[in-house]
Formats: sequence, structure tokens, C-alpha cells
Amino acid sequence: MHYHFEENKALALDEVQVLVQSPEKNKEVQELLDYLSVFGQEKVTVLPIKTNDRIEMLRVEDLVYADVEGTSLILETMKGRILTNERLYKFAQRLNNPDFIQVSKHALLNINHLEALEASFSGNMLAILTGKRKLDVSRRYLVNLEKRLGL
Repeated sequence: MHYHFEENKALALDEVQVLVQSPEKNKEVQELLDYLSVFGQEKVTVLPIKTNDRIEMLRVEDLVYADVEGTSLILETMKGRILTNERLYKFAQRLNNPDFIQVSKHALLNINHLEALEASFSGNMLAILTGKRKLDVSRRYLVNLEKRLGL
């Protein structure tokens, strides 16, 4: 990847213009565009979670992982579990945080709570998280996790 800075006095002081050029719109280009679309957005620090009988205020930094079990979404936090009926993909959209990586068809983990990765059966990995929590990492999603970790 090649990039450079070009000064443009015609732009307003608070304006930045980014041009992405490539022979084709491949996966790497799309990832860069996705990154740019969330760059500069204010991170959500508290997320309201609707449960059966109340609305819980979840501090995002306390969330260790989110996992689907049946029709429920389990949010494992430093303070305990929260159960909701929200869909995983909708929750991930609301979360909109690059620290949360999808590690299987049914789970997201917070890389800030990742302590280790261990080999598991058939090419999968096992994520060891804060508080000795464990979560399976599908080999299909392992590439994204490794890329986010800089491996």
C-alpha cells in the first residue's frame, strides 16, 4: 500500500479529503473504506441493553464477549451476565467498536480482555479471556483476529 500527503489550501481548516485509488475494489480496499467510515466517530462508552424486565446500562469496556445461545444473546461482562433477545449482528452494529472482533458465527470478543489463544481441535483456537473465561474461535474467523492482533 502506498500513501502520501498533499496540501490543499482550497479546503476549509477542519476539512480533510481522502481519496482511495486501486485497480479494483478488493477486500483490502473495502476494509480500508470501512475503517475510514468509522474513523473519527465518537466511541460508544455506555450501551443500553433491553432485557426481559429492565434496561441495563452496559459499560462497553466491561464487556468481555457476546455469544448466542439459542434465541438469546449472552453478554458476559466483568460484573456478570446479561441476557437479551437482540441479534448478534444488530448488537455489533450498535457497538461499532474495532476492539470487538467476530470470532465465530455466533460470538464476538473484546480483544482488550484476550489473555491467550490455544490450539483446539480441527484447526480452531480457544480464546482465554479475563477471569479464565473461554471462547471458541472458528478457523474461518481466525484470520480477522490475527490481522487485528497484528500477526
